[in-house]
Amino acid sequence: MSKLTAFSVLENKYGLELATKTLDAYKEIEENYFLEKWKPSELDAGHFVECVRRIIEWELCPPHTDFSSKLSNFSDNVLKSYEQKQGNESFRMLIPRTLKSVYNIRNKRGVGHIKDISPNRMDATFILFSVKWVLAEIVRLASNLSIPETQILIDNIVERKLDIIWKHNGTTRILYNKLVAKEQILILLYETSPLSFNSLINSIEYKNKSTFEKILKKMHTERLIEYENDCMLSPKGTIEAELIIKRVKETGR
Repeated sequence: MSKLTAFSVLENKYGLELATKTLDAYKEIEENYFLEKWKPSELDAGHFVECVRRIIEWELCPPHTDFSSKLSNFSDNVLKSYEQKQGNESFRMLIPRTLKSVYNIRNKRGVGHIKDISPNRMDATFILFSVKWVLAEIVRLASNLSIPETQILIDNIVERKLDIIWKHNGTTRILYNKLVAKEQILILLYETSPLSFNSLINSIEYKNKSTFEKILKKMHTERLIEYENDCMLSPKGTIEAELIIKRVKETGR
């Protein structure tokens, strides 16, 4: 499990080009969403849809369309054709229908064309979590991992770029030194999770190891992180980290 990545799973099943283009499209969606660039985030969803349609073809009706050739328009007839194929229900129905919703948001709102509704957080959020589910489902089916294991692989795809974190020559620092240790831990794990005890304490430059251990155990008890050998951010911790980041960006403290 520890040696697997979402990329290695996809490359092993679908080849280098399809794995690379699919994950690159996903990364662009998530990174632009985090930067609150709604229009680029939603536009990139079109690339993701095109990549995953080729994965569906690979599964249901090989050979898949080469990237040098254009796919047909994503119509309801295409959905019906997928559904009538032999294969896993996720590839025949669940993934295509989710992609069609993403495709419609991308094309029918003010993203690819001028419309009454401009790109916005609500639409971008729908797209992000839809494509994240699609990618997780593909990885799950290709790897035979459990849903929790698959989620770990998906969560580790994007290393979030935060302007309150500075990296240089292997060293990571929080640039806002007024944040307490707990807040710094949450931000570090929000960008990259999991991290080891040593990585966290070295980044924060916390002097007392036993006290730092107590902080991590308390955060574990509060369900902000999962602390065993390494530290992993929980869904509750993610929400808390985003609130801290938002506060710092708005107030500088």
